[in-house]
Amino acid sequence: MTKFLLFPILLLAALTLAACGGQAPAQGWSSPSVDNGSLYFGATIPKVYALDTTNGTKKWEYAGEKDKPLNSVYSTPIVFNGKLYFGAYDGIFYALDAATGALKWQFSEGAPIVPTPLIANGTVYYGANNDTFYALDAETGVKKWQYVTNQKVWGNAALDNGTVYFGSLDHNLYALDATTGNKKWNYDAGGIIVNTPLIENGTIYFSALNRFIALDAATGQFKWDYKTGPNEWIWSDPTTRDGILYFGTLEGKVYALDATSGAPKWTQPYVASGQIRSAIVIQDNFGYFGTSDQKVYALNLDNQQLKWNPVTLAGPILASPTIQGDTLFVPTHGYNMYALNIADGSRKWCFDSTTAAACTQ
Repeated sequence: MTKFLLFPILLLAALTLAACGGQAPAQGWSSPSVDNGSLYFGATIPKVYALDTTNGTKKWEYAGEKDKPLNSVYSTPIVFNGKLYFGAYDGIFYALDAATGALKWQFSEGAPIVPTPLIANGTVYYGANNDTFYALDAETGVKKWQYVTNQKVWGNAALDNGTVYFGSLDHNLYALDATTGNKKWNYDAGGIIVNTPLIENGTIYFSALNRFIALDAATGQFKWDYKTGPNEWIWSDPTTRDGILYFGTLEGKVYALDATSGAPKWTQPYVASGQIRSAIVIQDNFGYFGTSDQKVYALNLDNQQLKWNPVTLAGPILASPTIQGDTLFVPTHGYNMYALNIADGSRKWCFDSTTAAACTQ
């Protein structure tokens, strides 16, 4: 069975991502973003919520327009210049007033949207299931340019030095001129690319199935790669600290690699109890992440010791947490948004999106 046939089957069973072949999409999952005392996320109902970061009370919710209810949201809502931007599986890209949730504009070419948008220099960048990557005017929603790939675009984009980078299910990482959309280079990674590239010191890092890759960001020239187990896919976005790269895998392992050479920094990867799709979100010398078996970890990246025992939440954790100050915000696929004390993992508050009130568990 080819990777293109195998991937949708495994994704349905193991990743609970959108169904293929015209069937109704599964419930999306969205990481939270924080801006000016508000936390924004796409709930699995589906609705987009704005919460008060201090106590978890609802500021507003958005369920779509009367003639077009909102569909599954995998995209993390992003704030830029007073607007909240996100794409949905209904094929519509939305811009809302960040303070009120009122619709400012929408753009649609009919294809479901999975990635989180990148907003920079007055432009919104994102890919869609019609094998197309878009650049829109952030103020008006007018299309500036588009670039056609050979398969769906599920990975988020990254921007550096006038170049926008993103991966596609066609196995390629693309580097486009951010202003014109003209291709600078592409690299065939030999497998689907679904995560966000990381750019550091002129090198771009990303994964394709079980292969973690480093390329020269300017030219696309290969630098090194690191392969995990044959079925140990890397869904987690890479993060970095002090010249070391961190990512998790669907076998529940956390890896630490030297950013220059790709050599492992740990004798063995850290093994968690469930699949890791979450990024390893770093503050100081600790990495925070969630797993599919409903646990949140705080891992000392220097010695692989836990800061506190894994905290069990109500629902699998498929999206990445977000840190602000002493608070770790964690979404679960069971409708809840949690705020945890980063010091000990204790709960500050929990919001149940089905009731728009505090959690009962």
